[in-house]
Amino acid sequence: MRLRVTGHPVADGSRLGRVLDTGPMLRRTFFHPPDLWVGYLYANRADLLRLGALFRVAASSPHSAVHVPAAPGPGPLDARATPLLVAREDTGLRPSDWPALRRGMRRGGTPLTVTAPAPRSADRPDRVQRLSERHPARLAEHAGACFVLARPELLFWLGDSLTAAGEAVAGDPGIHRRGESFLQDLVGFFATGRPDDPMHALCLVAADPIFHRARWQRQQRRAGGAGRRGGPSQPVRVR
Repeated sequence: MRLRVTGHPVADGSRLGRVLDTGPMLRRTFFHPPDLWVGYLYANRADLLRLGALFRVAASSPHSAVHVPAAPGPGPLDARATPLLVAREDTGLRPSDWPALRRGMRRGGTPLTVTAPAPRSADRPDRVQRLSERHPARLAEHAGACFVLARPELLFWLGDSLTAAGEAVAGDPGIHRRGESFLQDLVGFFATGRPDDPMHALCLVAADPIFHRARWQRQQRRAGGAGRRGGPSQPVRVR
């Protein structure tokens, strides 16, 4: 998948070389930070597919962080939503760096097209399971933003899981009935037990009314009514 982002250089001598800002691309993605150790990610099908690709971009680059701004307007939950930054832990990105990075991003950037690696199976291989037990991903919050920092293999697997969730949206019975459905609970990948690493589970919820059965039924009824009001079509004379 090819994605349009804005690249902002980081010139402080750290291993992190740039921040890739997604802009309004993920306008239907809401990340709600942990409340009682559980975080929530709400997104529609298109955004889940893009977000999965962006996680794989972050996993494949030792010098880039991906920034997903907070979506405008209220989210599905009555809870605060925050921007999200995703990066490999070997970029050296620290949550305390965010205020300076945010100031630098206000000076403008360079439009870029990035190509995400192709997704793999979302099944959790044994080596990823062992890695998550030894070196779990870190979720931290600082200055109004949340950070997911992890080893490349974990970020890649998280991206594959988001892609698989997005691909499942169109056929999900809950989406057809309500326009919203709980898809997956990512457990056992995030560090726990420290004040700055409070999350032990990330719940993925799809909210996509485009696949809601009632929406299409209403559209079909409106289309049928418009056809009846218009009356029979008139023949066209061909000369």
